Amino acid sequence: MKLLIAVDDDEASHDAVAFARDVVPDDAEILLLNVTRFAWAPYVGPMGGVLIPHEPPDYQAEIDEQGASVADRAAEIFAAAETQVDHGEPGPVICALAEEQDVDLIVVGTHDRGRWGRMWYGSVSRHVVDHAPCSVLVVR
Repeated sequence: MKLLIAVDDDEASHDAVAFARDVVPDDAEILLLNVTRFAWAPYVGPMGGVLIPHEPPDYQAEIDEQGASVADRAAEIFAAAETQVDHGEPGPVICALAEEQDVDLIVVGTHDRGRWGRMWYGSVSRHVVDHAPCSVLVVR
């Protein structure tokens, strides 16, 4: 069985990793993925319009380092796991990598923000559930 566990530095992700640790078979092949957004990329807001991030482009290395640190901390739980940091919008990147790597199960956490929170911030877990090429386990 091949699993992709999406990790970031929030409580929902920590819960997903802890839950996966308890239910994943010992012989599973595990890929821990952290997706960072480009520091310089404009973002189209959910209500339209373009939001320009405040970080200048030279912060990309720091953002990448933070992403690698998050993946490495999760890897402490899964000793044989492979870690990867990728760039872009998390939902589409997770789904594309799952298809590319022929993953059997994706594990993601959810913030459970509610309707307004999802509309304003979006929902990575919702995107993954709707677009993943395999089964998805969403952990609350």
